Amino acid sequence: MDTLLKIIWYAFLAVFVLQIAISHWRILEKAGEKGWKSLIPFYNIFLSHHIVGMKHIWFALEMIIWVFETFVITVIDLPLWFKTVFTIFATVCTLVMEAVHTNKMGNCFGKGTWFKIGMFFMPYVFQMIIAFGSSEYKKPVE
Repeated sequence: MDTLLKIIWYAFLAVFVLQIAISHWRILEKAGEKGWKSLIPFYNIFLSHHIVGMKHIWFALEMIIWVFETFVITVIDLPLWFKTVFTIFATVCTLVMEAVHTNKMGNCFGKGTWFKIGMFFMPYVFQMIIAFGSSEYKKPVE
């Protein structure tokens, strides 16, 4: 069992290194930002929203939902039905925000509908394609 946990841990670490430290770094560089900024928690999400042209309120809303979801689920003793409804609400909001972000990122890198759908369902794979492919960043029109 100990070996299995080590394998899972190394797999997680490899995905983290590939996704954050390499592909997100490269995407930020294509957008004209410094790549090392992808290593700063929360700021990397803020920058990702910024480079695709999302307003800052999207980032604030996402952070508020994450904080409240964590707080409601773990700290406050509320009825189970309320926690369930709130979790569903937070999940739907997060999915909507991710769909908007994915669409805008696809637009910034000149990708089509099917690529955006793939990026929504398999972000690690498709962000690697953006990072190391030939697509160029085009600043979003506001």
